[in-house]
Amino acid sequence: MGNDRYDAVVVGAGPAGSSAALKMAENDLSVALIERGKEPGSKNMFGGNIYRKPTAKIIPAFWEEAPLERPLVTDELWMMDKTSAFKVGFTGLEFKKAPYNKFSAIRSQFDKWFAQQAVNEGAHLLTNSLATDLVYHKTGLLNKKVDGIKLDTGEVIYANVVVLAEGANAILTKKAGLRGDLEASSMTLYVKEELALPAKKIEERFKLEPGEGATIGIIGYPTAGVVGKGGIWTNKESLSLIVGGYLNQINNKGLNPYQMLYHFKNHPLIKRLIEGAKPIAYKSHIIPKGGYENIPQLYDDGILVIGDAAMMVSGRRGTDLAMITGLYAAETVAQARAAQDFSAKLLKGYHKRVMNSFFMKNIKKSKSAKKYYKQHPDSDFLIAKAVNDAAYDFFRVQLKSNKEKMNDIQKELLNMQPLKKTITDLYYGWKDWGVF
Repeated sequence: MGNDRYDAVVVGAGPAGSSAALKMAENDLSVALIERGKEPGSKNMFGGNIYRKPTAKIIPAFWEEAPLERPLVTDELWMMDKTSAFKVGFTGLEFKKAPYNKFSAIRSQFDKWFAQQAVNEGAHLLTNSLATDLVYHKTGLLNKKVDGIKLDTGEVIYANVVVLAEGANAILTKKAGLRGDLEASSMTLYVKEELALPAKKIEERFKLEPGEGATIGIIGYPTAGVVGKGGIWTNKESLSLIVGGYLNQINNKGLNPYQMLYHFKNHPLIKRLIEGAKPIAYKSHIIPKGGYENIPQLYDDGILVIGDAAMMVSGRRGTDLAMITGLYAAETVAQARAAQDFSAKLLKGYHKRVMNSFFMKNIKKSKSAKKYYKQHPDSDFLIAKAVNDAAYDFFRVQLKSNKEKMNDIQKELLNMQPLKKTITDLYYGWKDWGVF
């Protein structure tokens, strides 16, 4: 590959890996960036958000060059039942102006561009390359240090530090003994479809001015009784749809991603948004949702773990956390090279950065929500049903006093489940979405 030994080899050219490679290359470290796909982004999937503030920590004013779709000015949450949706949302026109807030993006385009920025700084990108194992050298009678990776071709790439940005399956992370297998209750499965639709129709249906974007998160009906969510993002001339939930619940209900997507797309309120749209891409993806208790060991002698492999997901946010962990890893490796010390003792600095971060506070805070969802897998469905039933009764014109109407709504909610359970469902639902 042109080097006998690199300062670092990064496995995975997603947002986490490319962030790490870019920032290390900027600091004059020699870096190899390994991608198993034909090109960065070809194997990856995300909902559709690129967040301005964290991404600008990696590339200031990235929006001037990056292949972005639309600045998102409208952000909504729909609690959906069979024929209705209770909507909570915000439209901020300040978000359509620089420096913006967040953007919709197509992963295959963005990841390719992002990895190229690392290459422009001197990183060596190797695609169509599958890292299958770690290589070690002994540092003592019983001790050893990670010393590089082995590819499926048999080629060995040596490096002082291996940075694993390999995604949720985390094969090398497991081989390093830093993480065990996760239970299905700690993993979510999402499917995404991209649908081509003219820009004018997108703007008409989502009530947008030319160039503006919207995103909608949806709980309840779309997931067919599974704790999870659906979502819609507006791109320039396409819509991105996702739907999914906890893997154990999907398995227990005998569902598959195609069924969930079909169920979602055929809701009457979704059908009117996607009418006439043509499917152009389809992907599925596993996302780790084990919470704070399942975060693996993030470092050892000669190795760091970042992004999804490190379980860095908090509510709806994952891509930006992946980038920030890549930044933290790059800073730590730069310090290690300056000290010529690639031991766990020095690399622990990465762990400290992560544990003191704003997003780790959120991940810790959501521990109780994860536990609640395991105990009450029907909570999302019941939240949506309760809210929509109450809304139907509230907005339906009747020959009753307001007091009588509210008494009827209360009785109906109590017949569904105890009021305390409904309030608790709502509390943990909002908590998981980052409101509390």
